[in-house]
Amino acid sequence: MKNLLLKFLSILLISNFVFAQDAQTVTATGFGAILAGDMVKAREDAVNDALRKAVEQVVGLMIDSRTVTENFMLLEDKIYTKTAGYVQSFKEISSTTRPDNSLEVTVEAIVKTGDLKNDLDGILTTLRREGMPRTMVLIKEENIGQNQWHITSDLNTAETAIMNTMMEFGFPFVDAATSRNNIEKDAVMAAINGDANAAAAIAKRSGAEILIVGNAKSTVTQLAVMKSSGMKTCSANMNLRVIRADDAVVIATSSARGVAAHIDELTGSSQALEKASKQAATELKDKIIEKFRENQYAHRQVQLQVLNISSFSQLSTIKNSLPYYIRGVKNIYQRNFENGSALFDIEISQTAETVASELSSKTIEGINLEIIGVTQNKVTARIAQESQQTSEEGGVN
Repeated sequence: MKNLLLKFLSILLISNFVFAQDAQTVTATGFGAILAGDMVKAREDAVNDALRKAVEQVVGLMIDSRTVTENFMLLEDKIYTKTAGYVQSFKEISSTTRPDNSLEVTVEAIVKTGDLKNDLDGILTTLRREGMPRTMVLIKEENIGQNQWHITSDLNTAETAIMNTMMEFGFPFVDAATSRNNIEKDAVMAAINGDANAAAAIAKRSGAEILIVGNAKSTVTQLAVMKSSGMKTCSANMNLRVIRADDAVVIATSSARGVAAHIDELTGSSQALEKASKQAATELKDKIIEKFRENQYAHRQVQLQVLNISSFSQLSTIKNSLPYYIRGVKNIYQRNFENGSALFDIEISQTAETVASELSSKTIEGINLEIIGVTQNKVTARIAQESQQTSEEGGVN
């Protein structure tokens, strides 16, 4: 009984300490390599490094893993899950160029723990650090059995409600109405029906980094007890997916339902669709921001496509050497290899631009990579011809 009471008190003390530390101002120092004289990129890398360290500092202060006994490992995991930190705001206070050709930057950051969902400052900081990705919405809306979606039509109820809800938190949107004029209807239908590659292509063509796509449908019923009043029950259901444009990866999904009662079927159905849309938009906003937070403070997934690979041996050399030539690599997954082209998914604490900068400035076991494309989540490179020739000559000898 005494041991049980002690455990309960320990849990209570830890929990109180964790959730009492809502926001802290800390200083942290980060470093960025100066590659090819690019000070702007070095500063960005150094600031990101400093902000990651600031978050680790606050979360680490709240609970040190060594202070939690083996019996409390499960408790520790739950607490860490609930208290992942994020930077609400920050300012740079100093920077120094070091003899090792790196930039040292110190920042003062306000780090908060707990729920990021309704912290507008924290959400805006997270969006800015992710490059303020532009979003586009394409939804096929069927209102009381009538298809309200057309390739050249104005925004429908669902699209408008989703955009308005997410714009309140700082999400930028491209003009979907204008973009529709340049998109083939078959491509849009393929995207809505589940083709992630078609969705990604549409987003790219429209200048968006993210596409929200899906279906929304309303139905109307009338209960016997409501006939005398003329009121009808209008229900709306929708299923949405969020797709990244550069690698066609689905990063969030949502299903929502809305109900409204009205004497007019069209009005009631529109109200039900709006309710479902706001619910779905809120859920998607939370999932997208959480994904961005994970990118910035834990790891992100960057796709690397390498062209002009001459042999399986060369492929193995690249795959096995990448962790030693790129900072922050956690895992590498080879997705395919055909016709001299290989695709890798890399879990890494750096951005795609940083991956590209490091690859372009280094020779990987005699292989030189030329960067021919960089987006927010994907790097495309090809093996330089001189490296390929050297490899072939070495094979002949």
